Amino acid sequence: MQLSEGQCSFLIDPPVDLGGVGHFTAESATRPAIADSLLAVPGIIEVEVRSSAFTVTKDREVGWSDLDEGIRYAVETTLTRDNTSSPDTASLDDDAMFVLVEEIFEREVNPSVAQHGGRVELIDVQDATVVLRMLGGCQGCGMASVTLRQGIEGSLRRSVPGLRGIEDVTDHASGKNPYFASASP
Repeated sequence: MQLSEGQCSFLIDPPVDLGGVGHFTAESATRPAIADSLLAVPGIIEVEVRSSAFTVTKDREVGWSDLDEGIRYAVETTLTRDNTSSPDTASLDDDAMFVLVEEIFEREVNPSVAQHGGRVELIDVQDATVVLRMLGGCQGCGMASVTLRQGIEGSLRRSVPGLRGIEDVTDHASGKNPYFASASP
């Protein structure tokens, strides 16, 4: 439901806990995952989260049609994350972590990005840092950083507590068919 030219509200049905309530901007010290995901969409400047609804405020220079897919993607990836608890893997060596991460990619990450013609390839785990490459619709996609930080990193951090970081070795400049075109400079 559009409230004004610069705001639009969304109701989540069936209701779900969005992880916190309040007004959030990029400068907010802490934010629920839904606000993080939405604020990563270029053009969104504020998110108000209520019980199972949220309102976004956009930059006046950006049209709603430019934000539609980004909002949909941010909400979809946030609400479909697996919130189950995971075993303690802090003591895993790189080889064991590789096996666990590969399983998470196949079970969670790749089915999600496949909806947009993408795939994520696990290259290696070095000193508890996951090295990956984004392919297909993810390579060169304007939302690749959102997918990486909000989707992939979020899933891995919930399931692999010993994870030190993620390194994306994708050559995004050579992407031939990105799902979302990158914004022009």
